[in-house]
Amino acid sequence: MVERVRERLDSLDEIGTLPQVMARILAIVDDDSSTALDLASEIEHDQALTTRILRTVNSSYYGFQRQIMTVPEAVVILGFNEVERLALAISVINTLGMDRENVVTLARLWKHSLATSMAGSQIETMRGHDPGGVEGAHVAGLLHCLGIVLIAQAVPEAATPIHDYMRDHECGLIEAERVVLDGISHPEIGARVAEKWGLPEPLVNAIKFYAEPSQCPQPTPLVYATHIAHHLANKAKLGVTGIHDPFEPEAAAVEAIKLDAELEAEVLRYLERNRSIMSAVSSAAMF
Repeated sequence: MVERVRERLDSLDEIGTLPQVMARILAIVDDDSSTALDLASEIEHDQALTTRILRTVNSSYYGFQRQIMTVPEAVVILGFNEVERLALAISVINTLGMDRENVVTLARLWKHSLATSMAGSQIETMRGHDPGGVEGAHVAGLLHCLGIVLIAQAVPEAATPIHDYMRDHECGLIEAERVVLDGISHPEIGARVAEKWGLPEPLVNAIKFYAEPSQCPQPTPLVYATHIAHHLANKAKLGVTGIHDPFEPEAAAVEAIKLDAELEAEVLRYLERNRSIMSAVSSAAMF
């Protein structure tokens, strides 16, 4: 099992490069002068992406009384971040491939990633004015569990031992991965893929150190924000494993992001209001 994981790590070139549409969407998001219509125009260059987005926004989860016919209309109604999140999720899943044998696990994973992204967006809204900023937390939240997908695809037989170890030892996912997979865990794998894709270093570090920001040589606000967003997604019972992950945020992250009762309550309310939307988006990204 361990040998298969290491072989997969040694052949990450098979993952391919960052999809062009995803790269362009990230560039639009990173450009302060970009508008919602810029995002819509970019998405419309990809017919499959356009079709899946429109199918999602017209699903029963959203409950609109009339049909939304165009991406610009979807962006206006749903908002920039919502459509961006859906487009990025579909692009990532298409790139990595969809393993039908692990559909339940991956559905839970993407719902957790969406929850972390939404928590990150709320942190950006409520703490984005602070010096140093936390811009990009919603993107980091969406991508922070990339490595879990790779483990699920490379060594699906590891899922049961990892799950059993977590249950028997009442520990978190990363600890169980390191025991079962001889020191390997999903944050390192995800960061390696993100680096290969040419994603910005702050985003790569957020993926690599989201669970353990104290291990980051120079932790940034984005690393801390992703750490807190992951914690709040778990607290909302939108964890990645289906087992309670005994995870408490590091004190340095709490201080850096100023995680107080008001911020936590606002994020948890936001996640609760959007549970059905997470289901819609994760389903659309996968099927």
